[in-house]
Amino acid sequence: MRILDEARIIIVVSILQLLPLIIVAVGEDTKNLRSPWLRTVIINPRATGCWNRPWICNEGKFPPRIKKLCCRNQCVDVTSDVYNCGLCGIRCPFTWKCCGGICINTNRNPFHCGQCEHKCPLGSFCAYGMCGYAQPLPPFPFPPKPPKPPFPFPPKPPKPPFPFPPKPPKPFPPHPPKAPPAMATS
Repeated sequence: MRILDEARIIIVVSILQLLPLIIVAVGEDTKNLRSPWLRTVIINPRATGCWNRPWICNEGKFPPRIKKLCCRNQCVDVTSDVYNCGLCGIRCPFTWKCCGGICINTNRNPFHCGQCEHKCPLGSFCAYGMCGYAQPLPPFPFPPKPPKPPFPFPPKPPKPPFPFPPKPPKPFPPHPPKAPPAMATS
């Protein structure tokens, strides 16, 4: 008995859904329809999408758990969609991912390595979306001690000339020229 009731309900619902199409197919003028409901359904069928109703993207929750916006008449999660990252129409570059509404290169970022929110251990780098890919183990203890400065440090200042203070320079030419011997005159 219950199956028959469900079958009747399905038949009635399907007829009601097809009724506007049947009326249009028969060629009845929509102005002469007596039912206001049929007039609205035939003239302005139920709008699909979210352009005229952006609040449906919140799924009835306030504040919404996931930030969704109406992008191109579809509700889109802008925290993880690579074609609408953060806002509608912001597209992430190839191989990048949308993490929390920000485009991030998950192939190189140690805080989002390979996927969003996957952190690499301290001292490990992210390469090709993998932590520590083709990398030797870090030196122990990490971080390594800094190299020693060159010896001696700081460098010594240059030595002054010897003897200090220097003697004054000798006159040039070293000896004054001697006067030529005077000739005896008679």
